[in-house]
Amino acid sequence: MAKHTMKIISGMQPTQVQTLIDTYSLQMVQTKEGLIYLEGELEDLRHATKHVVDVTLPPGPTVTEIKNAVDKYDISLKQSDDGPVFHGTLYEINEAINYLVDQMSERLDLD
Repeated sequence: MAKHTMKIISGMQPTQVQTLIDTYSLQMVQTKEGLIYLEGELEDLRHATKHVVDVTLPPGPTVTEIKNAVDKYDISLKQSDDGPVFHGTLYEINEAINYLVDQMSERLDLD
């Protein structure tokens, strides 16, 4: 069967990545460019996207942008020793981070 890939979200703790690998029978692969992905069967990756994780926020978003992301997606904001984190499913957090990056790019006129 064909293998499929899913990116690892920057800000995930290594223990959470290992839990995804162990729980959903995934493999970690690295491209020539140094990007790291999870690889596995499509159905396993679909299940993994529903896994609940905490992801440290990227630097740069404003308080308003973070609040808008929390309101728009099914995630919550928590405080950790490493700073603020999004808490929710891998899929929703990925969407929220993409939203934040788009908002910051627009604010900085990087389009």
